Amino acid sequence: MLRTMPLTKNLTLEQINHLIDTGHAFISPFGLNRTAYIVINHKPFMVVVTDVSINAIQLSGSWYNWDELEKMGGVFESEFEALKAVAGGA
Repeated sequence: MLRTMPLTKNLTLEQINHLIDTGHAFISPFGLNRTAYIVINHKPFMVVVTDVSINAIQLSGSWYNWDELEKMGGVFESEFEALKAVAGGA
């Protein structure tokens, strides 16, 4: 059975290139079970990243697509980044 596995240093460059070529490699902007901040009505709120997919992210159990989050104000790794975006410095 195939299952999701993290990339490791044990993979060869050929294996990594194959994963990229076949669309199996992605960059996840946020780690699972880590805190993040979303901006709602110009205020940052702390959430927990519970899942990340290609088109969406699950924050504290609620799914948001990336475009929807961008329109709301964004999702950030730190409260400082969120406050900076609210202040117009992002």
